[in-house]
Amino acid sequence: MKRLWICLLAFALLTGCGDSGDIAVTTVYETDDPPRTALTTEWETYDPSVETVWCILSYEGEGESLEYGAPYWLDVREADGSWTQVPLAENAGWDAMLYTLPSGEKQAFPCILSLFDYDFSGGGTFRVIKEIGEYTAAAEFTLTKGAVISAETPYGFAPLEELPEDAYLTSGEDDGTMVFTEGAEADTASAEMFLELVSLDAPCQLRTAQDYGQGWPIVIDVIYENESFLWRMLSGGEITEQRFSYLVTDGTDLYLSNGADWASTEGYGSDTAFLLPPGEGAELSAAVEQMTKRRLAGNTARYRVWSADGVWDAALTEEPTEFSVGWQRPGEGSGGGVYDLQDWDGSEIEILNLEWLEDNTLRLTCETVDEQISRLVYDPGHQTLESA
Repeated sequence: MKRLWICLLAFALLTGCGDSGDIAVTTVYETDDPPRTALTTEWETYDPSVETVWCILSYEGEGESLEYGAPYWLDVREADGSWTQVPLAENAGWDAMLYTLPSGEKQAFPCILSLFDYDFSGGGTFRVIKEIGEYTAAAEFTLTKGAVISAETPYGFAPLEELPEDAYLTSGEDDGTMVFTEGAEADTASAEMFLELVSLDAPCQLRTAQDYGQGWPIVIDVIYENESFLWRMLSGGEITEQRFSYLVTDGTDLYLSNGADWASTEGYGSDTAFLLPPGEGAELSAAVEQMTKRRLAGNTARYRVWSADGVWDAALTEEPTEFSVGWQRPGEGSGGGVYDLQDWDGSEIEILNLEWLEDNTLRLTCETVDEQISRLVYDPGHQTLESA
């Protein structure tokens, strides 16, 4: 990751129309100089096929939180070493949002290349420029044909479908794969980075390979995108997959779950999958506990399930008859609503379980006032609720 400080002699604020004016750069500071904020890109080099470059803001100083808006702009380095601002695409603009960056914390945002009027296919060196409080920071990245990070391999890993299982047991660590074998200790750096990116809500992937000399080797991908985790396992030439909502811990191991914490995982009888092999996640459990604490403080959902395609989600809260349904499609938007079975017929007193069916309808298993079990089906496309 590259970190640069830029002190500006003159600049014009970005507006909804998108023209930021000329920028005169006078000084470049190291990140340990005041005001001790930094902007980095997740990777230094990308293939020109990528559509988004994720950026990470950090504030290592002391004092009040810094405020910043949604706008950022992009410069391209010319052959003579000078920088030229890349214009915004026609009709591109920014949401009127205000974000707060507390001291000692990090936040992430996507630099969406399609917002700019430029042909990126030829590659080049670029820098993302963003105002943070009263300061302006920059992060450089390059677009180079054939780079590992591409549209097809956004996290640097070849698809499981193209992967010979045994190859990763000897060379997998070269690309960040965590390899677990009998008597060997795996490097946790990849898992630590994965947890940090998840905490920032930035898309990311963790790959583990396991061979303890018993049965087939196992290669597992956990891909975090759009607020859900896609777990995929390759073993014996077969791939199985399942989608989860949360990362949780029992204090020793790390799990993927649909329960928002370990108590909810057990209470709702959620399916789980190990993020790391049993006994390998103890030193990372504190980080997951902190993520869980923050999540519970800002969200009432305690159990959440996703449709197989990752478009629809449904959640239960601490209100026994309440459930929510939402949808999101990258590039299209998102939406949803909250519903209460007391507005249905009043006979259901608690929702016990949620399950998405193959046709993307939602089945609710409920307890009724006469202590019976009822099953309802909610159709999110038509917003109808019927008895199963």
